[in-house]
Amino acid sequence: MSKNTTSSESNMEIHEERIITDPTLVLTLLHEKKRMIVNLLLKNAMTIQELKNATKMNPGTIKRHLDDLMKNDLIFIAEERLNDYNIKMKFYQATARRFIINFTLPE
Repeated sequence: MSKNTTSSESNMEIHEERIITDPTLVLTLLHEKKRMIVNLLLKNAMTIQELKNATKMNPGTIKRHLDDLMKNDLIFIAEERLNDYNIKMKFYQATARRFIINFTLPE
């Protein structure tokens, strides 16, 4: 199979902006490594290998952060493709083009 063979694509809608008010999500987005990953995924869908090359992080660490970001609906799997070796490559993308943090501490 060729690199461009698509096995599945997500129909998830990417929002122009998403306002984050949940304290848990605020903390998730403010985490240095997760913020780095989300910033890359705002621009393009990327694989773990591409994220590794861009961030110099360990692929296992990237996967852990991706799982957490997916659990919180901040990213999703935009596409899955089989490479030349029939290995499924997952392309991750942010759920919005911009995240706005709007958080108020209780009085």
